[in-house]
Amino acid sequence: MMLAFIFDPHPESAEEISKVVTSIGMETRKLKSLAELTTSLLQEVPRLIICEAVISGYDDFIILEHIKSDSRLKNIPVIIATGQVTREIIIKARKLGANGFINKPFDKINLIKQIKQALNIHDLAPAKKSTPATAVRTSSNKSKLGLKVINEERLKSQIMQKIEEIPSLPAIVYKVMELVNSEKSNAGDFEKIVVQDQALAARMLRMANSAFYSLSRKVSTISDAVVYLGHNTIRSLVLGASTSALFKRALPAYGYQREGLWLHANIVASLSREIATAARLTPEEIENCYVAGLLHDIGKLVLGPFAQKETERFSEMIATGQEITEIERELLGFNHADIGRILLDRWKLPKNLVETVQLHHQPENSTFAPRETLAVSLADTISNQFGFALERDRSETYPESFVKRMQRLGLDPEWPAQEEEKINKIAEDVVAMLDLI
Repeated sequence: MMLAFIFDPHPESAEEISKVVTSIGMETRKLKSLAELTTSLLQEVPRLIICEAVISGYDDFIILEHIKSDSRLKNIPVIIATGQVTREIIIKARKLGANGFINKPFDKINLIKQIKQALNIHDLAPAKKSTPATAVRTSSNKSKLGLKVINEERLKSQIMQKIEEIPSLPAIVYKVMELVNSEKSNAGDFEKIVVQDQALAARMLRMANSAFYSLSRKVSTISDAVVYLGHNTIRSLVLGASTSALFKRALPAYGYQREGLWLHANIVASLSREIATAARLTPEEIENCYVAGLLHDIGKLVLGPFAQKETERFSEMIATGQEITEIERELLGFNHADIGRILLDRWKLPKNLVETVQLHHQPENSTFAPRETLAVSLADTISNQFGFALERDRSETYPESFVKRMQRLGLDPEWPAQEEEKINKIAEDVVAMLDLI
């Protein structure tokens, strides 16, 4: 049986990786310290090593450098596990000889794919006693596999470059978030910041006065909007008004015509707020759900151009009922939730928002913001089932996971049917609001 060393100082993470590795017929040895790993490598040479990229107190990739500089160990495939796969990390690790990467929290399917790919590369090293014909076939197979790996890495590099092209949030957004977190801020403070961008202020006032917010009277100043809507809602308005131009583009592979993704984002944001309210989350959690709902699919903006080249395959795989994140990872090497996390990290948004966006397709894995993540996940499912913003008919059948997630949040799984009129009204109000901006 093939042996894999798993080096991860975090026992829970190491155990999760070990379960996946053993599920494909490999034996594992979990190692918690650098000394333990070094000693084990002196005693035995494994077929695979999965290791943490960063170890507290040491230079990054110290394990990878050690393995690849040792003539006895350098041919062992190494998969790097890290909480943040960036273009710089990929380039540096590849130069040092890494064979693959997994994001933490990791995706089981991707980990298995990375393992098989790494072992195939390793297995195709020319045998010493090959006949000329066998050697030719081996060389040919290795060349084909090598070309495939090169193409995959080139695609990943292009995607990481695309991430860099997404503009940062305007400075006003960060200033407003600081005011929201300050106990001493008042309506006048918000107005002083927002009026620095008159176009943004005008869009915010149009949104605030739309039927969506149903204010008892028209507001004509940002100060009035703050008083009537509250600090957290103003944060949502600023973020929505600031990102509208970014979202307004067609993404055919995902089924969105022009502005379709922007409409979907706003409907999911509004449904997230409604679900969070029904589940009696705190006011702060409710507004966090709105913001996370607005940004939950932002990763599709990066993957869209690459997915478009695979539109036919996307459509075929979606028709089989395969999860969109699995399709993205299989065809593109990333999924939109991965990309969303990277973008929100770059924007330095709060951890609960980052995790909600990253795990909205896997809310069961959320530890920092489980209720917000559930609410956004459910809102996304409901929006898709109703066919909002998508070029397809409504579906009456909800996945089994939806029922369990509704129950986990303390809601009746029949809530969408019971509140159908309200859900349709929310979508109508969102459309009317977006027409104003």
